[in-house]
Amino acid sequence: MRQNERYVVIEDIDFDEALRYLGYGEKAPDSKTKELLLLCESRLKKVVDGKFVYKVFDLMDGQIPNVNFKLEGQAIQRHLKNCEKVIFMCATLSGGVDLLIRKMQITGMAEAMITDSLASAMIEQVCDKAEEVILKDFDGYEHTWRFGLGYDDFPLAYQKQFLEVLDAPKRIGVCVNQSMMLTPTKSVTCVIGLGHDLQTSTVKSCDMCSFREKCQFRKEGRTCKKTAECLE
Repeated sequence: MRQNERYVVIEDIDFDEALRYLGYGEKAPDSKTKELLLLCESRLKKVVDGKFVYKVFDLMDGQIPNVNFKLEGQAIQRHLKNCEKVIFMCATLSGGVDLLIRKMQITGMAEAMITDSLASAMIEQVCDKAEEVILKDFDGYEHTWRFGLGYDDFPLAYQKQFLEVLDAPKRIGVCVNQSMMLTPTKSVTCVIGLGHDLQTSTVKSCDMCSFREKCQFRKEGRTCKKTAECLE
């Protein structure tokens, strides 16, 4: 088993992705929205503390020996088919972001919504960077896309156990509330498979997504940029 935790700095937030969260589609933002984006980005960067923690386990018959966590559900078993190892990962922007958004909800909802969307785009970028860092140690392996807890029939009820396996509450301050929601809210938990001759793509398609029928992007004839993160 390997384990580690790292800090991540995102210099430039993906404005295009944030605007997609805001429902802009292909429309260009007006000058006032651009100004708000820059203002909110500046405030957000001051409070973000991007970090992640992960552990890498050997797989045996689709499960992790001697670890108190069951990879339950047909979807995760399909996802990890032929995998030899599995990565458990948790990433977060930390609690300062939640506090900033709550303050903005009092002073101005427009700024709060823009900041929330920027933070959603930013946590995806942290996950991308985390995955990049982790996979450098596994050059000889193929990998799957990030599979989140609660996706398809992979039980969200296992969120607490997942965090305990990673020691995430102590190491990066990520916990889970009674509704199984992560706190801080701009946090992500996911599983990545490693192996050879895998049948799962590194990028998730709409056809594989259980949210395809209620996806706003699909209703507009578009797709989300990071399909694997559309649960957030």
